[in-house]
Amino acid sequence: MRRLTSIISLLALALNAWGQMSHVLSQVESNNLSLKALKHDIEADVLDIRSENSLTGPSLEYSPFFNKGYSGVASSEMVISEEFDFPTKYASRKRQAQLQTTLGKSQYALQRREVLLNAQFLYFDIVRINQVINMLTRRLQGDSIVQHMYETRMKAGDANILELNKVKLDRIEVQGLVAQSFNQRDDLRRQLQDLNGGIPLNVSDTLFPHIDDNSITTLMADTISHEDPLIAQSEAATRAAQGQVRITRQEWLPDISIGYRRNTEMDESSNGFVIGFNFPILSTKSKTRAALLRQQSATYQAQMARQAVAAERQVLTRQLYQLRSVLDHTDIRMMNETLALLSKALKHGEISALEYYTEINSIYDKLQAHIDLHTQYVKIWAQLNKNKL
Repeated sequence: MRRLTSIISLLALALNAWGQMSHVLSQVESNNLSLKALKHDIEADVLDIRSENSLTGPSLEYSPFFNKGYSGVASSEMVISEEFDFPTKYASRKRQAQLQTTLGKSQYALQRREVLLNAQFLYFDIVRINQVINMLTRRLQGDSIVQHMYETRMKAGDANILELNKVKLDRIEVQGLVAQSFNQRDDLRRQLQDLNGGIPLNVSDTLFPHIDDNSITTLMADTISHEDPLIAQSEAATRAAQGQVRITRQEWLPDISIGYRRNTEMDESSNGFVIGFNFPILSTKSKTRAALLRQQSATYQAQMARQAVAAERQVLTRQLYQLRSVLDHTDIRMMNETLALLSKALKHGEISALEYYTEINSIYDKLQAHIDLHTQYVKIWAQLNKNKL
């Protein structure tokens, strides 16, 4: 009954870790400076495209002429005109602005995913180092008890200096590992703080989020889709490149100028209108060729993105199953019970200090390896689920 209660408590803490991690990720999404900068850049790019699709505004030209022997302006010319592109160009640019908006959103989604995945990795690394610190702290407490016991035995003549020195050396080594772990945690917290726009985030969790069998089954059933931000971004880039080709193919269409013209000669004046056309025929061929090359490049990059996503998923899935198999066959409870039994055996004089530390060092190495493998496992799981961030 006590073991069942303990398991339920651990599950509750692991489930609570999901909430803690979600809080960290939401803070990073709100405060990350690179995401804020990218959002403004995307909005600026869209505004630039829209501004190119607007009329430049009317122009005014006034030319006075002076004759010898005539007081004041003998004659003048005034022209008010407006230049605009061929009407179909505006419709094409409007569609291109929409494509560019979609591309910007997909670029933001891709950058957001990378930032949050990085934050998730840092969160897992901090949880890992918290577990290591707890493990080393328990070991250090045990060393203190053993050292006190051997100092007492030395006074009574029941122990030798070699055994006592072994205890002291192990304690010094563990103290160094604890200090190193605290430094590593400080570095990880600074990295997470940088991702959070310089705002500190306190991560004190000591358990990874619980990953049940149902979530893994669901994950394996998911297929690669266009919802993947990398694929979505590459396909949006392809559509934007295709739109640019359509625009450049219309560059040969004439620019039009229409306006009002007024001429004056002495006391007489005449009114008329101005109409002009500009045919940019010579400059369109190279622009169209360049746009076609960019379209082909975008198509190749989209193919590469789909292949990269599929290959990554295949590799990560295999690694996830391999790590899950190793973790399922690791008996942490048995190792902790063995540590307790070794401590009792040392206390009752059944084993020497040298034998004791040989055994517990091996067990603590296995516990450390289990923590590292568990960290790698949740990171791979996070990579496979990064589209859900």
